Amino acid sequence: MDLLNAFFSWEQNFDTHGTIEWAREHADVPIFAICVYLVVVFYVPDIMKNREPFNLRQVWSFWNLLLSVFSIIGASRTLPHLVWNLYNNGFVYTVCHEPESWYLREKCGCWVTLFIFSKVPELMDTVFLVLQKKPVIFLHWFHHVTVLLYCWHAFISGTAPGLWFATVNYCVHSIMYFYYFMSISGGAFRTYARPIAPFITTFQLLQMVLGSTVTAVSAYHHNADPTSCVVNPMNYRLGLAMYSSYFALFAALYYNLYLSPDGKHAKKKSKTGGKNDSPKEDPQVEKSMCGVDMKEGDAAGFFHPSPSHKNEKASKQA
Repeated sequence: MDLLNAFFSWEQNFDTHGTIEWAREHADVPIFAICVYLVVVFYVPDIMKNREPFNLRQVWSFWNLLLSVFSIIGASRTLPHLVWNLYNNGFVYTVCHEPESWYLREKCGCWVTLFIFSKVPELMDTVFLVLQKKPVIFLHWFHHVTVLLYCWHAFISGTAPGLWFATVNYCVHSIMYFYYFMSISGGAFRTYARPIAPFITTFQLLQMVLGSTVTAVSAYHHNADPTSCVVNPMNYRLGLAMYSSYFALFAALYYNLYLSPDGKHAKKKSKTGGKNDSPKEDPQVEKSMCGVDMKEGDAAGFFHPSPSHKNEKASKQA
């Protein structure tokens, strides 16, 4: 109980302003992190080519459960604050008002800060894929790189709609990572998780629409009167580019997975009874998890599987 009270006190008295200053002085941290990350994405698969994949299923499963719990707690701290201000002060207030005066402080500010910094350890998602010799598609690593850079920049530039970005991301990730946990765990967990898959990508698409809308509204008000809306022009331009590219990539992914006749998760009718005629799969192996191809090829047709995966596929065909 004392530990819990200490945690609540830490949340409430968190020095968000001091953390923003630290992040401003250490803007090189995400750059170094991404440099190491890209080495892992593009060079470690070659090192792993002649090695057995690491057996990390249990650790990987726990990692996703941990991120889901973290996101649930984050949503519980940020969502009520956003809803209260949205109801009492209006939508424009939540996308234009100076952030340190209403959300970058106390408990909410603490969890917005944790949201920003969590984008660094979330790079481990890719490390797990690489060490298990699973291909990493463009959408996966592009998303991790750009969201880390954008969030760090938004944090240090005092972007007013930041609470929207953090809250919606927390909500989506709380569901998404729990889905990953169930899928990776296999067995009955995976059976229950399978029907959720299309909804995960749908939630991600809605997140991009909402992010674009919030960013566009703040940009409109800032351009009309720069003193009325606290946003950084560079940040909202980056935000619009980022959300637009995400929407296009996730839309292509959704089509190729669920709508295309050849999609991995599209329902294929047999010539006789109209039942699903797709071949049986290993219940322990997830072929695709919201854009991360887990077995063959890639999810949206123009992404690149890892070199080791190509070699393995070629050897099977020989």
